[in-house]
Amino acid sequence: MRQEVHQVDSPPHLLPGPIVGDIDLGIYMRSTPNGSTLVGGTEPECDPLEWVDDPDLVNMIRTQERFEAQVTRAARRLPALQIPNTPSGVVGVYDVAADWTPIYDKTDVDGFYVAIGTSGNQFKNAPVVGELMAQLISEVENGKDHDADPVIFHGARTGNQINLGAFSRKRPFNSESTNSVMG
Repeated sequence: MRQEVHQVDSPPHLLPGPIVGDIDLGIYMRSTPNGSTLVGGTEPECDPLEWVDDPDLVNMIRTQERFEAQVTRAARRLPALQIPNTPSGVVGVYDVAADWTPIYDKTDVDGFYVAIGTSGNQFKNAPVVGELMAQLISEVENGKDHDADPVIFHGARTGNQINLGAFSRKRPFNSESTNSVMG
């Protein structure tokens, strides 16, 4: 999915701080130490999702339309924010599953496993994903039929159990998904 994140000069006296998600306006903002503010979208209904088949063919140029929409929304929360005429920022592609639930699973190719479809929001989960993938791989390589009897991961620190069938490539489509990184 194609995404744009825009960069504008921060309003005067805005100190660098945490990321702010504004679900009402469909944006998130984060100030930077160099005096800029980054503005991205939270996939609100008013912004069409730009699914792509081939990431090598994605238009990597920022669009005026998306820039104006996102930065104008940010200015509603930060009235001192100046909206420049020319877009600045980055364009990239999110690796996202259709229902926004990551896939942590084996594939139909023996010995090939994937941890994909995280939409760029799972980086804080990387340590536990590494642990659950190690358990999944170990059990499947030792004969467990994960498709028929999903692996159950036990959290070392919490003791909580996670049925890894929830992240299967063959799981039912989650029609209740928010279709966003917000869960």
